[in-house]
Amino acid sequence: MAVKKGKPIVLSLCIMMALVFVSCNNHSIYNQFKTMQRSGWNKDSVVYYPVFISDTTKRYDLLITIRNNASYPYQNFWMFIDEKTPAGDVKKDTVECYLADDRGRWLGSGFSEYSMPVLIAHQKKFHHQGYYVFGIHQGMRDDLLKGITAIGLEIKK
Repeated sequence: MAVKKGKPIVLSLCIMMALVFVSCNNHSIYNQFKTMQRSGWNKDSVVYYPVFISDTTKRYDLLITIRNNASYPYQNFWMFIDEKTPAGDVKKDTVECYLADDRGRWLGSGFSEYSMPVLIAHQKKFHHQGYYVFGIHQGMRDDLLKGITAIGLEIKK
């Protein structure tokens, strides 16, 4: 009985092409997570993301993803976001998002750790080429906020 060698190669090529297609559709130019300390996120602690923008003709979506566990004590989450441009200008924003519904069920995806993406800018245009530094700090009243495990910044074309 002869073994056909063509089918496994074709199947492997199809799988590789599908993976390339899926990875090319992401359009993410920056995606970085910063892990918080186990003891909690100190009110004075700022998480920084330096992002180099080379193409000022494109428009970008900016997302912040909050990862929390069940020890997070609140329904909502406030954060302060600073954006320092290459020209030295600083833009400040305050963002509120909900991590749980009215019954206390977590809204993000996951089981023991929940991940909630928050769109903070849609079709944003960067006017200068160079490094933009985004700083995020928690805006809750707790001096040491428990339950937030990581914060991520993603920039997509």
